[in-house]
Amino acid sequence: MAYNVSQLANYTEEQNFPILKASILGAKTASLFQLQTGIKSSSAINLMDVDVVLQNNSVGSDVAGGGDVKFSQRMLSVAPIAVREFFDPKVLNQKFIQSQMKAGSADDEIVFEKEIVDAVTDKVAAKMENALWKGDTTLTSNSDLKHFDGYLKLINSATGVTATSAATFTAANAIASIDALYTAIPVEVLDAEDMAIYMGRDYFRTYTTALKTANLFHYNADSTDGEITIPGTQIKIIALNGLNGSKAVVAGRKSNFWIGTDLDGEEDSASTVYIDAIEKVKMKIAFKYGAQIAFPSEVTVLKVTA
Repeated sequence: MAYNVSQLANYTEEQNFPILKASILGAKTASLFQLQTGIKSSSAINLMDVDVVLQNNSVGSDVAGGGDVKFSQRMLSVAPIAVREFFDPKVLNQKFIQSQMKAGSADDEIVFEKEIVDAVTDKVAAKMENALWKGDTTLTSNSDLKHFDGYLKLINSATGVTATSAATFTAANAIASIDALYTAIPVEVLDAEDMAIYMGRDYFRTYTTALKTANLFHYNADSTDGEITIPGTQIKIIALNGLNGSKAVVAGRKSNFWIGTDLDGEEDSASTVYIDAIEKVKMKIAFKYGAQIAFPSEVTVLKVTA
């Protein structure tokens, strides 16, 4: 006698929980820069610059002075953004996930709600990381990038930005390209405590590979959490996923880059509600977001042309 299993399908284990979610690119930009909250539509970043004239003190007072206190503004506008998803729990009744559903026929809850909400908010953060740098309101067909102008567009449209260029960015020329960018940084802000250089993780990998190949034994070429100090300087290079594929490297003070929102953390908060009229569960995330640069003249950019 033998087993006859010809009428049975091969077994597939489907009851392994929890369900794993895909890796999502980290969102670091928002943790670095200045946050301005309470913006419903737009708000001014109020700026002040002072010019002082040194005068001869061996003569009487010069009431004319000569210096100026100059006030100006840069407008920080935010866009209303939302994520709305509708879930029909009933479709799971015939699938292996039914084992995770509550008893009864109400079917009014999202199965794996916490895991789904966490995954969605992580995905939103990754998309905002990208939009902060690559956002462009003229990209009307791009649902992720069309809401507000990101830093790269603001840099390209501003006057006073210092620019340098390179034909390529490879392990052979990465060190020289970053040195050229460093040299182009306005000397007035070069030693600012919060000065940094920002590049995509793609370029960061190329740059650190170049450092390793160069074998600069006098300097520490080890990176920590996607950050490394340019050998011979105090300036850090910070890898940001929002700049991946951008062919741009940006230098500037962290305090010069602004992020606008209405309420801090709204993009991390999701609400769910069962709508009886359509017998579905609605999940919604709503928030406002925008970007601005206070002093474009303090920004330096390396543009790679190929």
